[in-house]
Amino acid sequence: MLPSSALQTRSATRLPDRFIRHSLGVLLLGAGLWLSPGVARAASDSTVVEAVQLPAWVERNGQRRPAEPGVLLRNNDKAITAGQSRMLLRMSDRSVIKLGEQTEFQIENVTVRKPQTSGPSELSATLRLVTGVFRYATDYSSKALGNKRELNLKMATATVGIRGTDFWSMTDAAHDAVCMFEGKVEVVRDAKPGVMLDKPGAFWAVFTGEPEKPAGQATPDQLAKFIDQAEMQPGQGIVLQGGRWRTVAGFLPSAAGANALRSKLQTAGYPAEVLAKDGKFEVRINQLATRQDAEAVLKQLQANNALGVTEGRVALATR
Repeated sequence: MLPSSALQTRSATRLPDRFIRHSLGVLLLGAGLWLSPGVARAASDSTVVEAVQLPAWVERNGQRRPAEPGVLLRNNDKAITAGQSRMLLRMSDRSVIKLGEQTEFQIENVTVRKPQTSGPSELSATLRLVTGVFRYATDYSSKALGNKRELNLKMATATVGIRGTDFWSMTDAAHDAVCMFEGKVEVVRDAKPGVMLDKPGAFWAVFTGEPEKPAGQATPDQLAKFIDQAEMQPGQGIVLQGGRWRTVAGFLPSAAGANALRSKLQTAGYPAEVLAKDGKFEVRINQLATRQDAEAVLKQLQANNALGVTEGRVALATR
């Protein structure tokens, strides 16, 4: 939650260079580090899960499954993160959506038109941030191709009209907030005139039970906080396509016992699978980015007494 004092009403100033560099680096991270040969691409109007900081879930028709790289999200699907978790999504036009911890996000509707086979695409979407932290950024290659987009992000009390930009937003029981990093968005609330945020660092927030204030300018400390809230934390349980490390949660003598453990892990938001090996059954979580990520997941499992993971190990997958 942001304190009421976080909203400042002085005139907008230039975003500090270090935050511009950080923002650009983040976009390159989303476009490069998370991609690897064979990574799933969002097809047509789908959105693909590119990376997850576990645990997290995807919900479809009321049914949850653990989130993992390569899963395609369709209309009405939800992406949900736990505490200390993150998720990176990529839309079909290559734009990036980043979700912070304890976030529930829904794709209400996405449609893609391509008037000419070899020409640019036109993406239209309605998204909903039920609670938590959201960041959206267009992809520079998509801009170069002339792709167009018209997106709206619904929050608790406002709707953000996105027209090709990089911005952060969050919503919870106490407030809605939006901060612009690059480009522009329009915040519409009830029948009031829209609030245009079109300068780097422009910041708007409305607090429950308080009068709405004019948009202001975020401080450098606030900008750093907003950026970090949606970023993956290296070594803290990241899975991505091409990740070569795995966490082994159990090596059990019976298939029934292994399947029971797998079900517990999946319910808890970990994409576990069972592999028959040397006459026993190994329960493991694959595609972890580094050894540190695998070790972090093992610690998470062992700390949750309800899962019953008392030992376990980490291993590097062979090619």
